[in-house]
Amino acid sequence: MRTDEELFQQIELKNRSALELLYDRYEKSLYLLLTRMLPDEHRIQMTLKQMFHDIWTDPNRFPSIHGYLIAAVKQIKSQREPVR
Repeated sequence: MRTDEELFQQIELKNRSALELLYDRYEKSLYLLLTRMLPDEHRIQMTLKQMFHDIWTDPNRFPSIHGYLIAAVKQIKSQREPVR
């Protein structure tokens, strides 16, 4: 199994399979966490979509998926809607 670091390196090279593996690895746990923070399904789905879009477009922005999660949490706390 590939490490997150290896997946991020592959995502930087625009390897869609690497993004899919990362998504499969974290989608369920991120979804469960977001259900505790957000009141509606639409915002949960939009936040997840935005997180993985950000990973795809700028995989070096943070060193790990946790950095993207922290950015999403900050966005939620600021009450801004995710970009659609």
